[in-house]
Amino acid sequence: MQSEVTAGTAAAFGGITDSLKELGVPVGCCADGPSGIRMDCGTKAFSLPNGTLLGCTFNTELVGNLYEMTGKELRLNKIDSLLGPGMNIHRNPLNGRNFEYISEDPLLTGRICAAQVKAMARSGIGSTIKHFCGNNQEVGRSTSDSVMSERCLREIYLKGFEIAVKEGGARSVMTTYGSVNGLWTAGSYDLCTTILRNEWGFDGIVMTDWWAKANYEGHQAEVPVKAPMVAAQNDIYMVVNDAKVNPEKDDVEEMLHAGKLTVGELQRNAENILGFLLKSPSILLLTGRICEEELEAMNTKEEDDVDAGNLVNLISDPDTQEIVIDGSLLHPVKGNADVLAVSRCYEGDFEMKFVLKSDLGELAQLPVSVFLDNIHKMTVSVQGTNGKWVEETRILNMGFGHNHYIKLYYGADNLEIKEIVLTPKR
Repeated sequence: MQSEVTAGTAAAFGGITDSLKELGVPVGCCADGPSGIRMDCGTKAFSLPNGTLLGCTFNTELVGNLYEMTGKELRLNKIDSLLGPGMNIHRNPLNGRNFEYISEDPLLTGRICAAQVKAMARSGIGSTIKHFCGNNQEVGRSTSDSVMSERCLREIYLKGFEIAVKEGGARSVMTTYGSVNGLWTAGSYDLCTTILRNEWGFDGIVMTDWWAKANYEGHQAEVPVKAPMVAAQNDIYMVVNDAKVNPEKDDVEEMLHAGKLTVGELQRNAENILGFLLKSPSILLLTGRICEEELEAMNTKEEDDVDAGNLVNLISDPDTQEIVIDGSLLHPVKGNADVLAVSRCYEGDFEMKFVLKSDLGELAQLPVSVFLDNIHKMTVSVQGTNGKWVEETRILNMGFGHNHYIKLYYGADNLEIKEIVLTPKR
């Protein structure tokens, strides 16, 4: 559903199905950080100091001034939530994401993050503090179990989050991939409801990390197990391409009919999501309540960058109008762009088939943004394929006229493209 929101961002949530749109539910947009906005489509954004460097300042006023600017930049790009700040505690210098996090000290972590959250809120942005909680290693992060006493949990690993909620007013929280004391955090009622909401007074939304799992107590986490997330008041499972189709065959409906979940629990989670959206910029976009200056800035077009990348001329087959782009002509490296000049007679919709692979696993995110004449048309985001060739098909409308250029912008490394085939839909 990424086409519903700003190109190259992390996900859309809220009114992403036709039935919800008909009810007037806006679509929320969230973008990765942490060192500035991540938009995997070639859009430029300010690069910010990483979390550890911010912690080294011990200066909440300075950090607040910096993130007030970031809040305005997020608003300009029609993004409702930055997926950050990261708040996990430094335990080992070899942790692969320490640079995102603030410090080994929970008080410093909480105060710096609260400053970021409050500053972005001045522009209506509901930043997402993460990863809640005990996410202190990257190796095996989906299967690791953080075992600790309650005192250790509250004094070290939860304290920063508590400060960000109580002092910063955080409105969005992201749980972890792993577990705390045997229970995966995405489905932990104690964390998501008892502590976060009942003790700290949090009234926003909780979301999972991307493709996170949950478990029933005493069992290992599994992909279809989503009912514990609902029961725990983890409101949003991230991320599926079509919520109505239920591509991961989750057990929510099954558990509802079995009496393990109630309609009231589902309604409660929906209320949390709607409450967040009603306070976000997305509701202003839906209702048209945007100031003239903001609208003018949003409509400002970037200069045409047709000269970027490697220009390749393509000619369609005179009989079938099919266009085949050989992978040897492409350079899929992160931050790179290939620009393809296209001449063809057929006008209208083309089926655009990508044949690609990656040696990375299924948690890897590999976006390719497609522009037609410098207008973003789609972002083809696939997961790692473990070295297997896969096909991804989208529809690209080529509009009118015989000469165009297609730009492909790559948001990640470790991607190999065998070919791209454009076939007219007749």
